[in-house]
Parts: sequence; structure tokens; C-alpha cells
Amino acid sequence: MRRITGTHVYSYVKCPRLAALDLHLPRSERRPSTEWEEFAARRGRDFEDQFVAGLPIVAPSYPERDFEAGAVATRALLTAGQEWIHQAVLLTEDRLGLPDLLRRLPGGSDLGEHHYEVIDVKTSGRPRSDQILQVVFYTRLLAELQGRMPTHGALVLKDGREERFAIADYEAAGREVEAALRRLRDDMTGARPFLQSGCSGCYHDVRCLPEMTAAQDLSLVHGMSHGAKAILEDLGCRTIADLATFHPDGARHRGNLEAALVRRLRRGAQAYLLGKPLVEERPRHDRFADAALVHLLTDAYAGRVLAFGVLHPVREDGAFAWQRVPEGGDEWQALKQLLAEVPDRCPLLHFGGALPRWYAEHAFERQADTSLEARFVDLDKRLHHAAVHPRAVFGLADLVRHALGRDPLRAGHAGAAAMWTALPDADERLRRKLLADLQDLAALKAEILDGHPHPEVHDAPPPAVAESS
Repeated sequence: MRRITGTHVYSYVKCPRLAALDLHLPRSERRPSTEWEEFAARRGRDFEDQFVAGLPIVAPSYPERDFEAGAVATRALLTAGQEWIHQAVLLTEDRLGLPDLLRRLPGGSDLGEHHYEVIDVKTSGRPRSDQILQVVFYTRLLAELQGRMPTHGALVLKDGREERFAIADYEAAGREVEAALRRLRDDMTGARPFLQSGCSGCYHDVRCLPEMTAAQDLSLVHGMSHGAKAILEDLGCRTIADLATFHPDGARHRGNLEAALVRRLRRGAQAYLLGKPLVEERPRHDRFADAALVHLLTDAYAGRVLAFGVLHPVREDGAFAWQRVPEGGDEWQALKQLLAEVPDRCPLLHFGGALPRWYAEHAFERQADTSLEARFVDLDKRLHHAAVHPRAVFGLADLVRHALGRDPLRAGHAGAAAMWTALPDADERLRRKLLADLQDLAALKAEILDGHPHPEVHDAPPPAVAESS
């Protein structure tokens, strides 16, 4: 019997299917990590090493992967009352926990006149539910071992801040996750794949995406939710081809789904089968004839901008300018120099929340002109809602791939930008990525925001377009 681990808990909160596959498949069935994924993982390990280096830690000593021996060694350290224990082994018959840190606290337990609580070290900027439930999982194991439930758990975030939370607030959810994982361990078919934003970065994507494509799974449809999918399947609408010709007569026959939602999902199925976006009617003022595009590449771990790029006018052959930002304190001046060549009242189109978030963080201390922020126009929601796309889309890469038919990674992955800064050709890599993304955004504006609305398709086209995985 495979033991349930903290990683399974972490995975389940993200995607039950991911946890099910991890419980049943060997590691050899996963796709290899990309270079930038390895880079991100290494930074996480380095951060943990730096954090624990300042603590008087001890760690249990045991042969590699001999977790029974590790549990015995851990119990000895706990009984001895060591102040900090690093990478403890918490073991039961069907569960295994390897928490980053256990911290000794006063108060009696089966260990003596002390007990412990769990702390995990993360590289995120704020606590997340998957991280919290992982700590709860470790805490429940620890409670069985020491005969006392700690009142709190904690996460150390990337800025070194410790975020404590009450275990009682999350214990019931933790029990539910453990029960769900036991069911999946017995029967992995209890978790079907569902296309979501994390799929593109999952090491099981080479398995799930082709499986969903072969089944014409409804989650591939733009705008589909878990609830809508369940209702449609109960109504006998089980494939994208079914949905493309689904014209229910009245609320009961559409499972009380809103008529407008059913129309949009049906349009999404038709777009999938056509293999192209279906542009919707929209206000003319959304066309932004006189505008500039602003884009940035960031290092999310370090919380800073690596480079800015501007394209003006918003055409693929528009004038492109960019600035690398060697140090965090140079960000403001770099953007100011780029925008000096853009007309003062020109709308500044961007994609997503990165630019306004950065601006909000820096504007107050710089006493910035508030009129600049008023010029920001986010293309993210506009591009999502101005057309029904031929597949569910979650970010710029999905829009480029499924609305334009281009490879969004032809100039590299944005997540790799931080890794490039240490390379001899860093400037060329950053420049090429900024230019490719800006040209893709310009093409999306032309195709979607400036395109002609596509009329309602009453009879679905034949499923002639194969979905790429």
C-alpha cells in the first residue's frame, strides 16, 4: 500500500487528478522537468537552506529512504527535546510526513514537559490553501506521535515573514482531504481530468491533455466550469460535439443553467470544432486605434522587473523599444525613459495585473503622476470576453496558441527570464522575448478586438479540426 504524503495533499488541493496519478504511477511516467522548472525548484531549496542555516537545527540520521529508521531517529530527537528539528520523519501505517521544521514549545505531551509545532518554508509571497493544508497534514501526524495537537502551524514566506494560523480552523478540511486521498488510492478513476490553468505546468500534461482531447472532454470548452460540466453531462451532453448542437427547450432542459451561459458554452464548442475564435459584438471604443503596448518581464521570486518593452503604434510592425533593468531601484527610470517617446494621452495597453501592481507599489514613494495609471488598459479580460475561443484559455500563452495558432514559447518561457539574467546573451534573450510577446499582443488586438463579429452558428460544423495537445 502506497503511503499518503504531504506532497499528495499539496497536489490534491491543486488538482485531484494530479494526486491520483501521483498515488498510482511511478515517477518515470512523468515528463522531465524543464530547465526553468529546475531553476525555480533549486531557488526554493536554496532559500530553505539559507533560512535554516540561522537556526540551531538537528536532523534525524537514517539510511536513504528507510523511513522506518527515520521515524525512530525522529522520535529520539523529539523525546530529547531538541529545540529545532529539520526534515523530521512522521510515519504511520499509511501516511508519511517530512515537514521542513518542528519547533519545540513549552507544555506537556507524551514526549515530556514540551511539545512541538510544524513550520514549512515556502517561496511564495502569501499563504495559500494548499500550503496550509500540507502543514495541517503534518500536524495531524505529529499530534498522534506526541499525544497533543498543537494549537498553531506556520509558514515562512519568501521575505522571511512567519505566518501563523490556528490548526482548528483547517483541521476538518484536512481530514476531508485525507479521506479523499484514501479513496483515490483505492480507485484512481474517482478523479477525472479537468483542464485548468495549472495544466500547462504539470508533469502529467502529456498524459491528461491527449486523454481529454480524445474524449472531447467538456472542460476543453472556453468558459466551462466544474458545475456546468456536471449538469451538462447529467443532461446527456457529454462531448464537445454534443454541446455544439445543444439547443434545450426551457430552463428544465438546460438544467437551470442560465440561457446566456448555455449559448456561450455552445459557441465555445463550435469554436473548438471550427478551430478558430468566434468574435462577439462589442463596443467600438474597445478598439483603441491610438494606443501603445507596454509589457514587462519579471522575476516573481525576487519581486522585481527585469525588463520593460513598448510597441507603438499597436501593430506587429510598430516601433519597438525596450530597457533592461539591472537593479531593482532602476525600474522607475527605465519605464519613464521608454514612455517619453509615447504621446502623453495615448492609452497604455498591457496584459494582466503585473504592470498596475508594480505601479501601485512604486507610485507613492516616487510621487508619480496619477494620470499615468489612468491610461492603463488591461487586455486580459477584453481578449477573453471579446471572443469565444477554440479552447479554454487561462493566460497569454493560451491565447497566442489557440487564437493565433502560434507557438507562444518560440522566444522562451517568461518564467525562465530570471534564469537568463546570468547568461552571456541575457540582453538578446530578454529583448527577443519582449518583442515576441508584444507582437503577439498586437496580433491578438487586430484579430479579436478589431475583428468582425462572427454570427451565431446554429448547426455545428463537423469535428474536422483535431485539438493539439
